[in-house]
Amino acid sequence: MFGSGYNDHRMKLGYPAHSREIMMQNFYNRAHWRMQFALWPRRCAVSQRWCWLNWHYSGTATWTGSGDDAVETHWHHHDEHLFWILKGSHE
Repeated sequence: MFGSGYNDHRMKLGYPAHSREIMMQNFYNRAHWRMQFALWPRRCAVSQRWCWLNWHYSGTATWTGSGDDAVETHWHHHDEHLFWILKGSHE
């Protein structure tokens, strides 16, 4: 019901693991992160923990093309985002 972002449906379509990693890396290369209050329940893209009724990180990437722009959003739990930054998993 409440997914973590646009990328969820692509993960369920049966793409190979390597293809999913490339899609996620493309997202993380483009994403702009900001601290945002999660009023509605969201899943953390790193740990699958719930982000709800607290301040968490929201990453947004905009994909442009010949048609309308597509906006992809992923959420990180505030603890997981800190570890993700410290580990350097985003590069």
